Amino acid sequence: MQTIQHFLRRRKTMNLRNIMLATITSVLTFGSTVAVSQDAYPDHTIEMTGPYSAGGGTDRLARFTASALSDELGVPINVVNRPGGGLFTGTLYFFNQAPDGYNIMFTPPTPYMVNHIENMGAPYKIDDFIYVNAQEVAQSLLMVSETSELQTLEDIIAGLREPGKLSAGVIAGSGEHISLLLMMKTLGIPAENLRLVTFDGGGPTRTALAGAQIDFGMVAGQGSEVIFDQVRKIAVFADEINPDWPEAVPVNEALAQFDVEIPILDSSVRSMVVRREFKEQYPERYETFVAAYRRAVESPEFQQAAEDGKFGAVWNGPEVSQEIVERNFNLLLEHSAILE
Repeated sequence: MQTIQHFLRRRKTMNLRNIMLATITSVLTFGSTVAVSQDAYPDHTIEMTGPYSAGGGTDRLARFTASALSDELGVPINVVNRPGGGLFTGTLYFFNQAPDGYNIMFTPPTPYMVNHIENMGAPYKIDDFIYVNAQEVAQSLLMVSETSELQTLEDIIAGLREPGKLSAGVIAGSGEHISLLLMMKTLGIPAENLRLVTFDGGGPTRTALAGAQIDFGMVAGQGSEVIFDQVRKIAVFADEINPDWPEAVPVNEALAQFDVEIPILDSSVRSMVVRREFKEQYPERYETFVAAYRRAVESPEFQQAAEDGKFGAVWNGPEVSQEIVERNFNLLLEHSAILE
C-alpha cells in the first residue's frame, strides 16, 4: 500500500509540472492555435466514466490507471461513478457523450453489455466501441464468510437443493450471475430455490459477503484481496487452480462427483473503452491517447505498483483486446437467456 501511495503522490507532482509546461507552451504558440488544434490534444480535463459503485476492484483499477494516464497526457482525469442497472446507467451516459477524446470509460464490457444489448434495449452495439486495452481478465471466486458453517461446494449444493435455505450475492448481469444460474440449472436445481441478492458493483457485494449478510457470494477474485482475511475461498470458476488462491477448487473438478460440467466464463474483462467515432473523427487525438496509455501501463513504476497492489497491468492493445471482448461476448450471448 505504501508503494501505491508513493506512486500516486509522485504522479500528482509530475502531473502538475506537466500542466505548467503545457500552459507555457500554449502561450508561446498562441499565434498558431488553428494550425496545431489537432496536435494540442488534450488541453483540458478528461472525464472517465465508471459505470459501477465506488470501492470495487474495477473502480480501484480505474482510479489507479487514471492517475498514471493523467501524467502522460498532462491534464487531470476525473473518475466519475455512475452506477445502476448492472452498469447500464453509466454506459448509456457515456455512449451519449461527445466522442472527442475528453470522455472515456473504464469498464468490464463483458459480461454486462450482453445483458444491456439483449435484454435491456440498449441503443448501442458491441462494435460501437473500441476496447483500447483489456488490462485485466478476472476469474470468478465463490466465497463464504469465515464464520460460515459452509465448508465446500458440496455443502452449498446441498443447501441449494432446499428451497429458500441459502442466500447468495452477485453483481446483476455479471459473469458470476450467469455462472451461478448455469451451475444450478446443470445440477437440476430450480433458480427459485435460491434467495438471490443482486448488487451494482463489486464493493457492495464484497461488503455483504465479508459481513455474513449473505450465505455465499460470487465476485471477481482479482480485486477481492481486501476481504480475503474475512472469507473462505471455496471454488474458482477456471479450468485450473489459480496459484494465488490454491485453496479454491476449480469448479468443474468439484462438480465431477455429480457427473456434470459447466462452461467457464471469465468474471470480467476490465478495459479502457472509447467510442468508435473518436478514432474516426479525431485520428490524431486517438493515436495520442493510445500511445500515452501504453506508456503509462508499460512504465516500470506502474508495473511495480500494480504488482504490489495486485492490479491488472497487461498491455494487450486495441486489436487483441477487441478479440478478447468479442470472444467473451459470443460465449456469454449463448447463455445470457438464463437471466430472463
